[in-house]
Amino acid sequence: MRLLRLLSICAIFVAVLSGGGRVAFGTEAAGERRQVAIRVVGCEAELAREAQRILAIELRATLVDAASESSVTRATVACGGGVAKISVIDPTLGKSVARSVAFTDTPPKARARLLALAVAELVVASGSELESTPLPPAPPPTPPATPASERPAARAGGVAAGPVELAALFDLRLLASRDWLLGGGARAAARLSPLFFVQADALLDYAQLGRVSGSVAVTMPSLSLAIGASKDIGPALCPAISAGVRAGYVWMNGTPAGMAANGSHQQGIWLGPELLLQVSAWASERVHPVLGVSAGAYLVGVRGTIDGDRAVEAVRFWGGISAGLALR
Repeated sequence: MRLLRLLSICAIFVAVLSGGGRVAFGTEAAGERRQVAIRVVGCEAELAREAQRILAIELRATLVDAASESSVTRATVACGGGVAKISVIDPTLGKSVARSVAFTDTPPKARARLLALAVAELVVASGSELESTPLPPAPPPTPPATPASERPAARAGGVAAGPVELAALFDLRLLASRDWLLGGGARAAARLSPLFFVQADALLDYAQLGRVSGSVAVTMPSLSLAIGASKDIGPALCPAISAGVRAGYVWMNGTPAGMAANGSHQQGIWLGPELLLQVSAWASERVHPVLGVSAGAYLVGVRGTIDGDRAVEAVRFWGGISAGLALR
């Protein structure tokens, strides 16, 4: 029995020695897996999460939140303008490799896999260079700091938050009495997902409307809240549609043209549903133009009556045209 045990131990020892000490990159060794830290900036949250999941499978490595250890391989992905810029820093070589990947001609469902494979290729390339040219350990370089103006708010898991867009608008509003009001305001939109968003705006419109018996000064401030969806059409256009509610207040002050007429003052609350169609040009740029057309119906309105002449009607329906510049 002792002889059999001795022969078994020798056989196991020979098998271990014959396996050699070389282990393929990304596979488990001595119960441990290679650690990779990936930082994603400016990419859509869903795209970044899926790319990280695929990357962990391709490398058979452990993804960590921060590169606090000197043995962690660091990868940085920055999205912008339909291009992802990738850089990988190998902690052993103390140097980095980089490449860019364009998403323009890639279907949306395939972008996460394309991004993950590109990162994996760079990580493997850095490991291959180490095998062919062994070097003594060197302290890893410090990644360049991201400027504060380009540093987006982070969500859980280190993925960049969706963008918020602010717009300054010029506005034309059409009343049911075929009168046009001129004004402007501001709009803010926030992404809920790559497809859906919420937005709110504040507008102020005014007009001095002429009538045979005199003039009517109309002032209409309003607020809106809506939810919508948008989809890029190539790199140039991004149409969007949103539905919501708009509410405001209207003042109508009449000024008579002569002694035979009397001036009057009417005011009140107005509100109703609104549909907005909007197109953004070069929407991936930080500053880009926007154009919108809206239509709505009054659930509550105000009618400015004028004796013997056409009334000023903030009732039944309204329309609008807006144009401006958006900042992302």
